[in-house]
Amino acid sequence: MVNSENAIVKAECLWKRFGSLTANECISISAHEGEVVSILGPNGAGKTTLLRQIYGELRPDSGVVTVMGLSPKEAKGRGIMGVVPQEATPFNLLKVHEHVEMLVRLRGVPRGMVKGCVDEALEAVGLREYGGKLIDELSGGMKRLVLVASAIACRPRLIILDEPTIGIDAQNRRSIWNVIRAARDEGSAVILTTHYIYEVEELSDRVYLMNRRIIMDGSPSQLRKVLPWVEVRVDDTGEVFRVGWDEAIGIIDDLVRRRVRFEVKEPSLEDVFIKVFGDPHEAE
Repeated sequence: MVNSENAIVKAECLWKRFGSLTANECISISAHEGEVVSILGPNGAGKTTLLRQIYGELRPDSGVVTVMGLSPKEAKGRGIMGVVPQEATPFNLLKVHEHVEMLVRLRGVPRGMVKGCVDEALEAVGLREYGGKLIDELSGGMKRLVLVASAIACRPRLIILDEPTIGIDAQNRRSIWNVIRAARDEGSAVILTTHYIYEVEELSDRVYLMNRRIIMDGSPSQLRKVLPWVEVRVDDTGEVFRVGWDEAIGIIDDLVRRRVRFEVKEPSLEDVFIKVFGDPHEAE
């Protein structure tokens, strides 16, 4: 159920088909002010198709998308959203600051604000010292950072990031995480897709699990509660007990009395993902 209160973006029962293939099946999602929403699913689940409808590159076969009460096309025209598509590449013959400035201006940002927005965005993603470099001279990961800087410059109300950290090293990935958190804290809605499930756990206020349709949604902590077990790992023997909390307490008490080293692991979002979508290795 989509809660429309304070929603920056709402998608209501979106259907999208390509011939006989149904990519999205009556999908309803929302993202609110100051919220990071992640969309998680296996390859081919229709995540990118969904995002392309939200930012207006595709039209749904049925259903409605609104961004602050506007159509995606109108929202783009008013500079309300910034987007990093999955397959996007920057314009290699531009300098880094020129690329960010161009996309900021296309969003209709007043001329007097542009330089400050560009400088802030490049600083945020760690590219300030590369502003005068040609994009063609950058590594693939740094080119991805240019796209992220272009999307988040001037803090649009809606930021859509389709696998923004793919090909990015750990240090720069953390820079992007900080950018996402800062955008959320300043009131933007952020919609994120990624195959890095730990990234979803780090950043998300709400997660949608989808495979053509929405399977379930909730905060990471709510989704982890779908699995009613805890693991107790015994260091000395390598034994692993996957049991309910009541049984785990008894095992832990016994290990403590015997002064045996152990660790306790609660379910992760990755465990939930495997439970919902299956383990592909088990099918082999």
